[in-house]
Amino acid sequence: MRNYDAVFFDAANTLLYPYPSVGAVYAEVAARYGVTTTSDAVQAAFRQAWTESQAAADVARYGVGEPDGRRFWRALVHATFAQVALPDDFEAFFDELYWLFSRPTVWRLYPECLMVLQTLRQRGYTVGIISNWDIRLLDLLHGLGVMACVQHVSISAVVGWEKPHGSIFTHALDAVGVAPARAVHVGDSLYADVHGARQAGMQPLWLRRDSDAHRDGTQDDDAVIHDLNGVLDWLAKHDG
Repeated sequence: MRNYDAVFFDAANTLLYPYPSVGAVYAEVAARYGVTTTSDAVQAAFRQAWTESQAAADVARYGVGEPDGRRFWRALVHATFAQVALPDDFEAFFDELYWLFSRPTVWRLYPECLMVLQTLRQRGYTVGIISNWDIRLLDLLHGLGVMACVQHVSISAVVGWEKPHGSIFTHALDAVGVAPARAVHVGDSLYADVHGARQAGMQPLWLRRDSDAHRDGTQDDDAVIHDLNGVLDWLAKHDG
């Protein structure tokens, strides 16, 4: 008898990551709009702007009725380049950048991603994604071949609530008809993924790709994995 029926995954930095980096892509596009900078400088500015946006965010960052997330991302990109140099035609610059990040060319899947998702499907698990993202994620997942492996995607900008709020987890569970106690959620964020899933009644797995990372805060060292193959290993030990 199995203990779990479904496995959900976070998207960014769990299944996929920006390539070569957010800073590199931003700097390359900015150069076409007259801004001379480095990828490291932009990456540092982006991290600062991101940290400040998270500290100021409401429970629902994008809010109901803003599935494209443009307002949030425009503010974040503006806050990033305000620390470096703002392009003269910021609106055109932002529009190019916004659509560029909906394309597979600036993203990569982790090497084990598709194999793990396919294996879970073959073993009879419902596979889904619960992501703090906007509607562009769907086209991106199609373009990277991920949608062929998943049965449901809950996106915060569409649902109206972000992880760690329980409503986005409930939305995903209800969509696939699985009880919280019979679902696993995998993600790289201790706050959004681990704490959020646990509060929703799900089994969290904390993805720490740095094998030397300190495990403090999980309440369960056994629930730490270091790549997506760890999901299969954990289920082999804990799911009947």
